[in-house]
Amino acid sequence: MTSEPRGAVTIAEWLRGSPNPWPRIESCQDGDLHVACYYLAGAELLRTRHEKPYLKLRLVDRHGTVDGRVWDDAEAVFERVSSGGYVGVRGRVQVYQGRHQLKIEEIAPVRVEAEEQQLFLPRSSRSTEEMDRDLDRVIRSIHDRPLRSLLRRMFDPASDTGRAFRVAPAAKFNHHAYIGGLMEHTLSMAGMCDAAAKHYGDAVDRDLLIAGALLHDIGKTREISATAGFEYTTEGKLLGHIVLGIQMVADAARQVPELTPERLSLLLHLIASHQGRYEWQSPREPATLEALILHFVDDLDAKMTQARALISGVDSGWTTYDRSLGRDLYRHLTGGGADAPPPESQGFADDADEPDRLRRGESRGVPAGPAASLDLFESAVDREP
Repeated sequence: MTSEPRGAVTIAEWLRGSPNPWPRIESCQDGDLHVACYYLAGAELLRTRHEKPYLKLRLVDRHGTVDGRVWDDAEAVFERVSSGGYVGVRGRVQVYQGRHQLKIEEIAPVRVEAEEQQLFLPRSSRSTEEMDRDLDRVIRSIHDRPLRSLLRRMFDPASDTGRAFRVAPAAKFNHHAYIGGLMEHTLSMAGMCDAAAKHYGDAVDRDLLIAGALLHDIGKTREISATAGFEYTTEGKLLGHIVLGIQMVADAARQVPELTPERLSLLLHLIASHQGRYEWQSPREPATLEALILHFVDDLDAKMTQARALISGVDSGWTTYDRSLGRDLYRHLTGGGADAPPPESQGFADDADEPDRLRRGESRGVPAGPAASLDLFESAVDREP
């Protein structure tokens, strides 16, 4: 049981007479009464242009994140609730430019039992079993045996890191901020990196690039907790996921003696440089072709996930302005598109016994240049010299 704030009621008591569990706010119409419980991820006491105080809340449940506003007695409410706790809310749904918000009329702390925690954890729309199969195919497509051994060690589902990887979010906010989000983001990147390697042919070390895609964010398994609110851990705040990831991979590599120091350094550089710029907290800037690809693919996947979520909030026309993207977006396609489920990883082999052909960038039998991109989903193992 979590700690009990003074005056807290149970979820069942708060929802008495209303649906339990509560529906997602997007299923409500403008003006509907919405009764629900949320994890309070953020609370800011602000003032209008007329100096009237109001409360801006960031509310999280299994469906995702909801913005809430308290206009009456904001200062008193702010004293009663705090970020990092659970609250019950009653309020009216407001739909503005396709986005559902909540004008809160009543709010109170609620007590949450251990078995109720899942009500406050958004999850990937892809199942762990499905993504596990994709992950296995990606690892099997690696021809470089030492790299493949390292990846199997890192992602072993029986290991602490492997278990954490399968439930970790990829971020606290913005992109893939849900249980299984890190795995979904990682597999999406692996698929795009595979396509890029095919497109650029022998100029790129595919095995190194795919291994970097799989491991670039592994430190997030220790940086962000897979609990309500996805709070940063102490070591996450002190070190960050890049430093943690480098430590984790270097430690695991000691158990793979056939992985040469030079090869390991190239892999660790991918982790160290994947955020691309020093001002983005990247310890190094990309210095290899594989590092350049990995950085831009990482940035693209994160931004596309944010953009798809933003554009799915409108049926057509313009979205609201998104501060993190620095723009509003125009939706011109309807029926699928932005609302489609996240892409699956495709085209990876499931034969782990292919010979090493990538240890030092030897020919992979891939035609060089853009013509290689015409068959993006050709199996890596099926490409014979």
